[in-house]
Amino acid sequence: MATATRKAHATAGVSEPASLAFRTYRDNGEHYHWEIVDSDGAVIAQSGSFASQDDAERAAREVHERARCAPFESRVAEERHAVVA
Repeated sequence: MATATRKAHATAGVSEPASLAFRTYRDNGEHYHWEIVDSDGAVIAQSGSFASQDDAERAAREVHERARCAPFESRVAEERHAVVA
């Protein structure tokens, strides 16, 4: 009984992590991109454009590998004031 109570308590209010996937694609302008999609196919993040599929895949793999140990930092963007001459 104690084990069941601990297990139920440990998972209370915690949802299962979404299944994410990296994928690459070519747009209509013949540029390649990578994106991260969730299990429902919703796009979570997208890259800029790359000249080749190899370049897009290489960049996606680098993000995938480096994101595993990246700390999360929450910062408020500083306002930028335009200087009028």
